[in-house]
Amino acid sequence: MNSSIMQMKNSFQYLIRNICVMVKKIILIFPLLLSICGCGQKLYKIEKDQHGEPLLNNKAQYSLTEKPSNEDLKKIDTTAYYVQIFEGRYYNDDEKRNPEILIFHNDGYFRKTSFLAFGRFDEHRRKNSTAYGGKYKINGSEILTERFLPASQGKTNWYIRNMTIGKIEGDKIIFTDKNSVTVFEKRKELHNRDN
Repeated sequence: MNSSIMQMKNSFQYLIRNICVMVKKIILIFPLLLSICGCGQKLYKIEKDQHGEPLLNNKAQYSLTEKPSNEDLKKIDTTAYYVQIFEGRYYNDDEKRNPEILIFHNDGYFRKTSFLAFGRFDEHRRKNSTAYGGKYKINGSEILTERFLPASQGKTNWYIRNMTIGKIEGDKIIFTDKNSVTVFEKRKELHNRDN
């Protein structure tokens, strides 16, 4: 009788151990499955042209289609540059040497570049390139930007749609995304990045 109780006890311990191992495997595999599935974001396959520019296609188009109204265009200056200023978070020296630049057009497109890249890709980069920038929409003092970004850090043909909301405050546009803040300030000239 003692041996049958010991066998039951050992079987029960074996069962519990196997259940624990399975639960640990599920816990380890679940984040991997989420990352593979892209956390529910739709992926868009975007091919590059002969110059290496990733071009939008019939399946990957901007959802922001309205042109800004005259009232909207009073809130944002389409003749100016909006240059990243370094406040709101820590910035390393490379970021400070190469601030981002936004240029808004009156047709609803915006160009996103940087100080060091400004003008370098103008020969082949058009508004239908994901590398150009994207589209924007103004609603009151808010600005919504839409872009297509690579789904991974390396070279890829797979992109995700990215929507970012910012706040227009006078000559500044402030984008808050998750835990970071990026501030752009209106400038009429780019010749001196320290101003």
